[in-house]
Amino acid sequence: MPAGGLCSKKGGVQMKEKNRAIRKLWSRKTLQCLDFLTAKNLPPSRDSSHLHHGYTISIVESGILPMNFRDFRLDLKPGDFLILGPEVPHSFNLSSQMGECSYRTVFVKEEGLSGEAKRAVENEKATVSCFSDPALWESYLNIQRGVEAGSESDISDIIKSSELLLSKMAGNTISRMVVKSSHILAVKEYLKDNFASVPNIEELAEIAHISPFYLMRLFKEEIGLSPHAYINQLRVNRAKEMMAEGLPLLQITYELGFTDQSHFSKTFLKITGVNPNRYGNVCRGT
Repeated sequence: MPAGGLCSKKGGVQMKEKNRAIRKLWSRKTLQCLDFLTAKNLPPSRDSSHLHHGYTISIVESGILPMNFRDFRLDLKPGDFLILGPEVPHSFNLSSQMGECSYRTVFVKEEGLSGEAKRAVENEKATVSCFSDPALWESYLNIQRGVEAGSESDISDIIKSSELLLSKMAGNTISRMVVKSSHILAVKEYLKDNFASVPNIEELAEIAHISPFYLMRLFKEEIGLSPHAYINQLRVNRAKEMMAEGLPLLQITYELGFTDQSHFSKTFLKITGVNPNRYGNVCRGT
């Protein structure tokens, strides 16, 4: 695929010897605005739609990563970049027949961006962008490998390279996951400040001025997740921020409305793929 072309569109660590599945979340103390994920040979996936609080930049090292979005599928391959705005729901379409797939994702926190980079993405909150640039892909892959190995020069380059890629979002948009319903927008606005109270569907339906049944259907259509799954995403995203601030897991558990630490750990693991203790170690740089 030529540089700048669109990608094709279609309508914790688990150890085993040779083809072990790996999901490694890591960071560097000097890069507070970035987290990194390295994944390989993940097991076949069920419908596990999720979203992220900040921007994400994903590349595939080997194989093909099939992904589902609200209205389409996309196959990510080496040489491609997939860049998602905050709160864009997506899931993987992994199968036992697809063979080996290794991919990397950089999680970019908006508050850590330069003023110029913030301006470049201010209208891309709901954007799915994808393009192919093999030379830039190889450079970005090598920089990530260098950061992982502790290279000081690559640590200084990763932010500049990530901001360069984010600046390409507007020119390579393939979809915008815009919420159109005023009912759902009202619920989203309410949940921004009230997700920790874990409101039930009847409460949310009253805020939206529609029936619980219609809210469930419309929310899934507009957001890509059920209301309950969306609330859990907001809680886990806030939990990540609280762990980065150094707050203990027990305090986080109860402040975010989880029944106990086991409930929190299971929810966190389901959404992120790593347990909160492991993520906490990443935040502390250990």
